[in-house]
Order: sequence, then C-alpha cells, then structure tokens
Amino acid sequence: MGLGDAETVLARKNANFVIDEAAAEAGLVRSIAAPGQFGMRRHEAAGGRLTLTPAVLWFRAHPFNFVRPTFGIPLDSIAELHDTSRNVSRQMQVVLQDGQRLTFVIWGVRAFIERIDQARAAL
Repeated sequence: MGLGDAETVLARKNANFVIDEAAAEAGLVRSIAAPGQFGMRRHEAAGGRLTLTPAVLWFRAHPFNFVRPTFGIPLDSIAELHDTSRNVSRQMQVVLQDGQRLTFVIWGVRAFIERIDQARAAL
C-alpha cells in the first residue's frame, strides 16, 4: 500500500524520522546503530518527506539514506501529537493508539500539527 497518484495531498514537509529502539522493535525499520566508543548509539535518523493525505500520514525516506523506511500512519490510529522541540531541534512526536511513539525532526511543527488535527477532525 502506498501513496497513490489519485490520493489528495494536504501538506508535504521535509523531515527526518528518528529511528530509535522503539521504532526498530515495532518493525518500522531495522536499526543500523553500531557499537561506538561508549556503547550503542541510542538512535539515528533517516531523511525524507512527510506527506499528509485525508486518511494517512506517510513518511518516505529519500534514496540518499542507507536505511530507507517508508510507512503510513492511518490518521485514526493517532492518539496524540506533541511539539517536543528542544533548543534549535524542532521535533514532532506522534503517539499511536497502541502507545507507540514516533519522532520526526521537522520545521514548522505547530503548523503541521494543526494540519494533521484538521485532517483527523474531518474523518
């Protein structure tokens, strides 16, 4: 299942998907974190694009990544959206109904959350 040409695009944003242990355990992507000088790295990121449609929030990694996750989050499976920005890092956390938390680094977090909320309200 993928973003079809006929599906309406409500918004698009360049984003990085933070691949942490939880995302790897959920099967969204296989982590490539390697042992470092001080142990395992806790997370890594894949650059790509978030695309909001009337029913799904899609992430598609660009081909320059070693790991290229592509997945869709049905809007009705989203429980909460949070602006978890710290300092200059702009982050959006998507909390799913099952408790899973996905983190994206994205500019314009608040406006994008508003767009997602509008699409969720229209379901």
